[in-house]
Parts: sequence; structure tokens; C-alpha cells
Amino acid sequence: MSDGLDINILTGRAKEIAAEVDNKNVKDGKLSEKEISVFLAECEKNGIEASKEPWYSKCSELLSKNWDNLKGMVKSQLALQNNDVAVRDATYVAPAPEVALMKQEEAKRAEAKETEVSSLPKPLKLGARSNIRTNYEWSEEEFEKVLDQMLNAPRYKGKFKNSVLQGKAKAFIEAGKKFNIDPRILVAISMCESQRGISEKARKLNNIGGLKIGGKYHHFQTVEASIDSIAKTMNTRYQEGFTTASKIAHSGRYCAKHAAASWLSDVNSYLGFFDKYYKDEN
Repeated sequence: MSDGLDINILTGRAKEIAAEVDNKNVKDGKLSEKEISVFLAECEKNGIEASKEPWYSKCSELLSKNWDNLKGMVKSQLALQNNDVAVRDATYVAPAPEVALMKQEEAKRAEAKETEVSSLPKPLKLGARSNIRTNYEWSEEEFEKVLDQMLNAPRYKGKFKNSVLQGKAKAFIEAGKKFNIDPRILVAISMCESQRGISEKARKLNNIGGLKIGGKYHHFQTVEASIDSIAKTMNTRYQEGFTTASKIAHSGRYCAKHAAASWLSDVNSYLGFFDKYYKDEN
């Protein structure tokens, strides 16, 4: 394992964030691989473009080394658990033909079960490993109440009163229907990527999903257009085989791989609001 990232090589706000992360765990003046993931996610929230900083290469190097070590162990475990076929050095794992076929059939059955939800009395719980397809008939009024809890609960003391996500329940529901994506995941991603709608990108660019074109954050004409774009992107990822938030995160096809754990934690926390506050009208 690596010695970690020395906090003293950092400067300014990045150094302050690193110290805060270090203080929450073992305070040793260094960030472990796990702490680096949290640190980078916090930098993003604070508007720091880590990839442009001189210390970013060191972070990437440490995370890459840890990932390489883990891959071999994980693949070996998968081979034992799933009756997979692996070469001697565990550098590649492939399911045995009959096992692969069984897994494909199981996946199809699971997807069918997860997407046939319109007749249920209330929505299924959505988590990081849940299928993100949906055809549930959402109540705009109840959906808006959940957004209100995320943005206007007394404990936030008006911090998010000017959020661009205020009153956008209809936009999330319609985008979800248009692309057959659960609108709850659209909300969770938007909240995560835009600091609940108050980030500079959200306010100046109407960009609540952190979406880039040509390496630059895209300027949307409206927040609704940004919501649509997130739903379209999720649909594309789904068609590529990334059918859950967890798969999307770890694919590196939405958020950076090194930030996957922190990103998923944030997304899950926002999904939890729906479990607690969404009340079906039926």
C-alpha cells in the first residue's frame, strides 16, 4: 500500500479541505487512497478543478496503484464465487459458457421485474444498485414536496432558497417519461452535481448535471434543457449496459472513477429523501 498523499504539498483551499478530511479519520498529515477519493470530490464541490492542479498527478498515481492491487484480488474472488474461468495469474476472468447464459437470463428476468412497476401502490425503493428504468406514474405535487424538503427544510436556514431546482418537479417527471429513466435518479444526480442548484455552473450556465461538451461545461438555455440532457445521457449509458447508478459511476462514463464512491454516497443520500417524504396519492 502507498504511504499516502502528503498534505503539505497542497496549497490554499485544497490544503484546508485535505486537512478537514484527514481530521475526520486518522490524523497523520497524509491522505490514504480512500481519503483521496473524498478529498477530490470535496474539491469539485468547492469549485476546484483538481485535474489542473500540480498535485493531481500524485493523486491519480496513488489511486491507480491501489486499483491495480484490488483488481487481482477481486477477480480471484469472483472466480471462486461464480465458477468463472481464470488464467493462472488472475489477470483475466471470463464466465464459463453455461454460467454466463444463466446470468444473462437472470439479468433479463430481474430487469423485467424492476421495470414493470406502474401497477404498484407505491414506487419501489431506488438505490445505487437498482435498475434506473421506470414507468411509474408520479404525482407532481408529491414529487415537489420532496424537492421542497431537499431545498427548503428549516435546518438549511434558507441556504438553497435561490436554487435553480426550485419548482422543477414537472421537468424531472417529464424528462424521466421521455427517456424512460426514473426521475428520482435525475434529481439525485442534479442535487449532487450542482450543490442543490446553487453552484456557479447551475446559476450561470443552467448546467445542473456537470455535463461537458468539448471539455467545457455546456451552457444550457434553460434548467429544463439541462434536466433533459441528464436523462438522455442516463438512457445512453443504460443502453451501453450501465443499468444502475453504481455501474454508471464505476464505469467512468459520468463521474470520474476515483470519485465514484463519494458520488454514489451523495446520490444515495438524495434518493433517501423520496423513501422518507414521497407519499403516493392512491
